[in-house]
Amino acid sequence: MASSEQEPAPMNSALDRIEAAMDRIAHAAQRARQARLDAAGQTAQLEVRHEILREKVGEALSTLDVLIARAQQS
Repeated sequence: MASSEQEPAPMNSALDRIEAAMDRIAHAAQRARQARLDAAGQTAQLEVRHEILREKVGEALSTLDVLIARAQQS
């Protein structure tokens, strides 16, 4: 009978290890989701910066075209 009383301890230990592993998996999944959100935010910022840069380069090229045209007329 004493041996049957000792059986729950290893089972509890195994359940505790399983629960700890599940907690680690849940935390890892949360970190992965947060990393994806962070990456998406950074990507959006880069896209906005890229579009602003494209507009500025386009304006600079237009100005350069005007200056070249004026220089050719003189």
